[in-house]
Amino acid sequence: MEKIDYLISLDYELFFGKNPGSVENCMLQPTEKLINILNKHNSKVCLFIDAGFLVKLRHYSQKFPELAKQHKQIQKQLLKLSSAGHDIQLHIHPHWFDSTYDQTGWTINTNRYRLHDFSATEIDEIVRSYKAELELCTEQPIFAYRAGGWCLQPFEKIKNALLNNGIWLDSTVFNQGYSSDPTRHFDFKEMPQLPYWRFSEDPLQVNDVGEFVELPISAYKTSPLFFWKLAFHKKFSSQQFKPFGDGQAMVANNQYYFDRLTKSTYGPVMIDGAKAGQLQSALNRHIRVKKDNAIFNIMGHPKSIAPYSLDKLDLFLKNNTQLHCKTFQDLQHLKK
Repeated sequence: MEKIDYLISLDYELFFGKNPGSVENCMLQPTEKLINILNKHNSKVCLFIDAGFLVKLRHYSQKFPELAKQHKQIQKQLLKLSSAGHDIQLHIHPHWFDSTYDQTGWTINTNRYRLHDFSATEIDEIVRSYKAELELCTEQPIFAYRAGGWCLQPFEKIKNALLNNGIWLDSTVFNQGYSSDPTRHFDFKEMPQLPYWRFSEDPLQVNDVGEFVELPISAYKTSPLFFWKLAFHKKFSSQQFKPFGDGQAMVANNQYYFDRLTKSTYGPVMIDGAKAGQLQSALNRHIRVKKDNAIFNIMGHPKSIAPYSLDKLDLFLKNNTQLHCKTFQDLQHLKK
């Protein structure tokens, strides 16, 4: 049986709505539950860490002991995972730059949600300081990036900050990805149909001598029926579909919800909630259309994992022994 390389890359973060949730239930606990499943199958996870949150925890640690404790718990978990061969890489939600904490909790300010909303000097400082903080949480090099909210474009505005700080691999793009939301706009409709590619100014334009490598997230076409069922599960179903995370997501614009309830849309292959039920179908499609060296790149968020997710992932890995786990550390040869 032909081996198929796969990668699980999760965005490790809180929520960004009115209630960001707790570190315990959005990050620490669901990650441990996931690792228990992966250990059964000798698999690893790549965690894209929302490093701005760690910077903010450190900033407030002296004044608020509860934040010092959270920082220590997160750092301990990530160092333990790194020493066990799991991968720690950079994820940036720059709204932490403007968010604050007091006795009542976090005030999340998403007026500048995209990295592009900041000046060139601020962008470079954000990337530098966030990566420096994250380096205290891993034993391995940090060179891969995923844009918060998939807000990668226009890439030329953030290019130099990434280059200056040793980031050369991106894993944000997914086939046919698109959002019309002005706060979280992205357009990946013209994505190259390649396993990975080099680029320089534009992640959708192949440049064989480009400084960056794009490793796309695997994508899957979903019918409106799935989202109607998802809405039903959220309202009426058992705890199986209830995420471990205890926060509230940002509300998208009306067009986002209208599109998903009225027409087929493309999205990343995920282990989040009910979407974990698509893993086998998505892999089958990947096998049918895959090109040489293509990696089945699954994503998700610890905060959005539900008991159903873990059951489906366990069954998926059990039934697909041809899968061969990779991390970004295994892909450093792509830099050449």
